[in-house]
Amino acid sequence: MVVGRSEVKRYPATIRERGFTLIELLIAVFIFAIVVSSVYGSYRATFNVVHGSESRLKIANSARIVLERLSEDLSSLVTGPGGLFGGEMLELSGNRGDSLSFVSSAHLVLSKTDTLTGQAFIQYQAELDEETGLLDLYRSDMALLPGVDTDSGKVQKHLLCRGLQEVRFTYLDRDGSESEDWPLKEVGLPSGGAAPGASPFPSLVYVELKFAESVESDSSSVFKTAVALP
Repeated sequence: MVVGRSEVKRYPATIRERGFTLIELLIAVFIFAIVVSSVYGSYRATFNVVHGSESRLKIANSARIVLERLSEDLSSLVTGPGGLFGGEMLELSGNRGDSLSFVSSAHLVLSKTDTLTGQAFIQYQAELDEETGLLDLYRSDMALLPGVDTDSGKVQKHLLCRGLQEVRFTYLDRDGSESEDWPLKEVGLPSGGAAPGASPFPSLVYVELKFAESVESDSSSVFKTAVALP
């Protein structure tokens, strides 16, 4: 008589469960690292492309606004009595930061107290940004009123764009000669009914804006235009 006998079921050694070896784990980790590196590299490359495209688009929009505004101001240059034009070549922190001053009829009304129409004394002037080392371009617009001096120091300036490495103006005179400076000249009233003489203003103004991400940057974006004066 056999009482309470239990049977132990034995499995062949070939089908017993076993864990991963150290070499197998290392191989799996290595493959996983390669996959992650590839995915991250693709993501980073895509992000850099998107970031670069956005930066270039922002620079292009800034340049377009400046060049369009400047072209409109110069196209409305006052060439008759009271007209004024002058450009100065300047150097700011080793780079060109030219200034331009003239009288134009393209007056912008920026506040309720401004005069709606009439001639305006307009200045384009670059200033050094102490934080970035690059240049900021400002535009000032002051309506010419009787008894108001353009040198009174009350002219309000408005920022047009930042991140400029250079602001360059070049002038082409009526004889076809180029100059980096143009002495400030004003058109006076003709005396004794005399015929008006040659224009004291250039025939063409070349504008060049050079943008850079930083002072140390080797690459830059250059935008150019030429405006024929009336």
